[in-house]
Amino acid sequence: MMKTISLAMLSNEALADAYLGRDARMDSAFTELFRRHRDLVYRVCVRWLGHHQDAEDLTQETFRRVAASIQSWDRSRPIEPWLTTIAGNRCRSFLAKQRSKPRLAGIDETHAIIAGVDSPAGGVQADQTLREAMASLPASSRRAFELVHFDGMSYDQASILMGHPAGTIKTWVHRARLQVIRRVRETGGAA
Repeated sequence: MMKTISLAMLSNEALADAYLGRDARMDSAFTELFRRHRDLVYRVCVRWLGHHQDAEDLTQETFRRVAASIQSWDRSRPIEPWLTTIAGNRCRSFLAKQRSKPRLAGIDETHAIIAGVDSPAGGVQADQTLREAMASLPASSRRAFELVHFDGMSYDQASILMGHPAGTIKTWVHRARLQVIRRVRETGGAA
């Protein structure tokens, strides 16, 4: 009779071999690898990203990559540097995608509200509604909103130009966005 060995007692190498199908405990073996190393991978991701939710998502993504490529891990080396390299690469890719996203995403809801305009007269009315909504904003909020959404500046660039901290600019833009949306809806601009 064969004695059952706890997965927690197995080496990383044995767990990897078990996961690759050389053992009937495939899924449990990978679960044990995940349990052992998730905190390490999470710490790497949170250091890169500075955001808990994104770090958790990237930790999961890292382990999906590990599952798909564990056969390429050199068993003569520790697994931890290999895992942290994959985590770092996932974080770099994530950050590159974030930088390449258009910065106008925050105004999409406003455009969606008045996007259902079918006629040129309706378009003029929608444009007038938007102008009136913008005019109702406090000057600083309106200027910050215009710099970020219409001029395509980053919060930091707008911060330098306006002479206020970036956090203040973000707050003004957020409040302005909400006010514009509310005002457009109130004046009948909502589709």
